[in-house]
Amino acid sequence: MNLGDHALGILFAALASLAWAAFSFLVKMALRDAPVLRVTAWLTTLNALLVTLLALAIVPRASFTPKAQATFLWVALAGVLHIGISRSFFYVAIHRLGPNRSVPVAMSYPFVTALLAWPLLGEPLTLRTVAGLAVLLLGISCIVRSAPAQSAGDRGAPPGWRTRGWIAAGVTSVLWGISAIFFKRASLDIHPVAVASFALIVGAAVAWMIAAGEALRSDLPPIPRRAWPWLLAASVFQATAVPAYSYALKHTLAVNVTAIVSAQPLVALLIGWLFLRASENITPLLCAGALLTVAGTLIVVF
Repeated sequence: MNLGDHALGILFAALASLAWAAFSFLVKMALRDAPVLRVTAWLTTLNALLVTLLALAIVPRASFTPKAQATFLWVALAGVLHIGISRSFFYVAIHRLGPNRSVPVAMSYPFVTALLAWPLLGEPLTLRTVAGLAVLLLGISCIVRSAPAQSAGDRGAPPGWRTRGWIAAGVTSVLWGISAIFFKRASLDIHPVAVASFALIVGAAVAWMIAAGEALRSDLPPIPRRAWPWLLAASVFQATAVPAYSYALKHTLAVNVTAIVSAQPLVALLIGWLFLRASENITPLLCAGALLTVAGTLIVVF
C-alpha cells in the first residue's frame, strides 16, 4: 500500500471519528429544550439532503444503480433500522445520559454484529469474541456505575428517566449491529456514499412517521429558535463524517479505519473534558469504562 494513500486514509478516518463525536455534543445542545422525535426527524432530513447532494457531486451515476434487486431490500432495511428507528433511540440516550455515557454503549455494536453473524451467517463464535464481550461488559458496568451527567432534562423527571436512557443506548447498539450487515451487503453492489444517501432518505421518512405518531398521542412542542443553529451544525458534522469514513476505507485498510472510528468514545471524552467538563461530569470511573468498551470492541474486531 502506498504510504501517502495510507496516511490519507488515516486522516479521513480521524476526521470521521472526530466529526461523529462532535456531532453527539451538538445534538445534546439542540435537545436542551426541544422534543427529541421532532429534532430526530429534522436532523435526519437535513443529513439526507446534504449527503444526497454530496453523492450526486462525487459518485458516478452508474454507481447509483444496483445490479441485484435484493440491494433495494438491504438499503431499505438499513434506512429503517440504522437511521429511522435507531436514531430516535440514540438521541433519547444522548438527551438523558449525555454523549460520554451514551456513545460508548452505542459504539459497542461491532460485538452485536459478530454475535449475530454466528447463527445468521455461519461465522465462528471465537474465544476472542467471548473475551471481548467480557471486557466490553466490564466497561459498560463502569460507565453505568459512574456518577451521572448533570442534565437540566432530569429535573422533576419521573422515576426511571435515566434508566430508559440506558435502555435506549443499548437498543441503539443492537440496531446498529444488525443493520451493519445490511449496509455491507448493499455496499457490495453500489457506492457506499450512494447507499448512505438512499438509507438516509428512507430513514428520514421513518423518522417523520415516528414523530407524527407521537404528535397524535401527545402534544409535541415546536423546536425553539435557539436550537436551530445547533441542529444545523450537527447536520453538517454528520454529513462530513459519512464521506470521510467512505474515503478512509478507500485509502487504507479496513482494520485501521475500524480501530480509529471505534475509539470515538475516547474522542467524546476529550471533547467533554475540554468544553463541557461540569455538565458531563467526567470521572475516573467513566474514563476507565470508556477505555474498556473501546478495548473490548477492538478485541472483537481484530
